[in-house]
Amino acid sequence: MEILDSYLRAVKRYLPRAQSSDIIKELSDDLRSQLEEKETAAGRPLADEEIAAFLRQHGDPMTVARRYRQDSPSLTIGWELIGPELFPMYLIMLSVNLVITVACVATVFLIMHAPLTLNVFVFPVLVQIVVLTLVFVGLNLVRRKYPQPWYYPPAEISPMIPIPRGYSVAGLILWGPVLLWWLAVPFFPSLILGSAAAHLQLAPTWHRFYVPLLLVLLASVAQRVISLFRPNWTWLVPFMRLLINAAGTLVLYFLVFKSRTLVVVAGAFQSTGQYEKLADSVNGTLLWGVLGPWLWIWAGISVPIYAWYCLPHLRRMLRGKAGATSATVSRSSEK
Repeated sequence: MEILDSYLRAVKRYLPRAQSSDIIKELSDDLRSQLEEKETAAGRPLADEEIAAFLRQHGDPMTVARRYRQDSPSLTIGWELIGPELFPMYLIMLSVNLVITVACVATVFLIMHAPLTLNVFVFPVLVQIVVLTLVFVGLNLVRRKYPQPWYYPPAEISPMIPIPRGYSVAGLILWGPVLLWWLAVPFFPSLILGSAAAHLQLAPTWHRFYVPLLLVLLASVAQRVISLFRPNWTWLVPFMRLLINAAGTLVLYFLVFKSRTLVVVAGAFQSTGQYEKLADSVNGTLLWGVLGPWLWIWAGISVPIYAWYCLPHLRRMLRGKAGATSATVSRSSEK
């Protein structure tokens, strides 16, 4: 049973490593026994949707794993920031993000033959910690106010779980203003240059990347609008996010490491040396801060995750086509 195996693997991620194998064996025997009883009562094998419904009743993998944990770790500072259900996933994602961030930054600096010191890791690592922590604090607030039965559904089960409208709304709240800001930048350069807009201007290289990033943002917002009104189109999220994040990673990579110059001194001030230093400072802030490696590393990490979630949809689609072909051949032979 692929769905049950996927569910058990998801539960195992949140269990203490020392006891995880024994717990999963016990849980597997119990769930398989219950499913066999249901199949015996029905007189036929259970469909995927029926197995998924049974597992949904059993509980989200995070919640199930917590039943077997003697400890309940959480992030609490006076009040609960990240609850015990989400905290194991927070640690997993934080560990993966930090390892990939350190590896990517080290690789980039080695390729560029730039000095590799401890300082070059500080900003990307801090950004990953802050951003991921804020994301999970937000998820925890949503969980407390609007309890969700599933947080991160196993890949095999996700095609049968409608996209929560809260996910789509949260995405629109986050990325809608970013899209509007990006649309306004060409008309109001101060939105990205700040007070330096009086002496600097956007370089020609900026415009080569403006439209690709605009298309990425438009696709991201459009996906969430469609998911809001078509929550049963569960295939849309992994496939669209895979394409969007892959495209965003490539665009940001070339923006940061191939362009190097996003702003230049305005014509009237080109003969003044102090504004050259200002331009260098703003370029550094944009290339290593606002649009820096932390952003494309984040997008790059998402690509394999969404690719993994695409696989069950592809398998279901291929099985459906194979079934339709078999049925056509069967009808033809009967004739």
